[in-house]
Amino acid sequence: MSKKNKEQKEEKKLKKEEKALKKGAHGNDLLGEIPTVHTEELVAYSKNHEKQADSEDVTAEEEAKTEGEAVVKEVLPANVIATSKAPAAIGPYSQAIIAGDLLFVSGQIPINPKTGEIEGEDIETQARRVCKNIGKILKKAGTDYTKVVKTTCFLSDLADFEGFNAVYAEYFTGKPARSCVAVKQIPKNVLCEVEVIAMLK
Repeated sequence: MSKKNKEQKEEKKLKKEEKALKKGAHGNDLLGEIPTVHTEELVAYSKNHEKQADSEDVTAEEEAKTEGEAVVKEVLPANVIATSKAPAAIGPYSQAIIAGDLLFVSGQIPINPKTGEIEGEDIETQARRVCKNIGKILKKAGTDYTKVVKTTCFLSDLADFEGFNAVYAEYFTGKPARSCVAVKQIPKNVLCEVEVIAMLK
């Protein structure tokens, strides 16, 4: 092989290798061209995703409507009795509720509505405060003790029955039907609690 042919062959080989190297470099460039997701794009995507998720949410009411079911809504009593002259309801209940021609008064304990404190330490004093609280609620509803048809009385100690009964008789002169029981404990550790049902005037 002549010197010239040998040089041409080596030149051709070098060009081939150079071409291969260029091709490899180009391939690496392509691999390196991974699209970059910018912060703005991520935020936009996140917002769009949340919007789509919200649009897919339906309320129970809407779902019931689409399924042709009746929607049941909570109906609160129309006639709730509340007065500041008796202890405020401090839980999920009302001082009293009017239903038809009857008034249902929640159990009253001997709290003085002006001070918010328990009044008295003996059964007579506490029973009197309970009866006064009931009287204020009855008055607010437009009725009174004489219209009470049923009472339920709770005593923390049945030994207090005589003292309780003496005070009770001063207020409930119409002698309504009554239940009177001793219980283990009454809220705030008081000695008595009374609830009533009364007719409206």
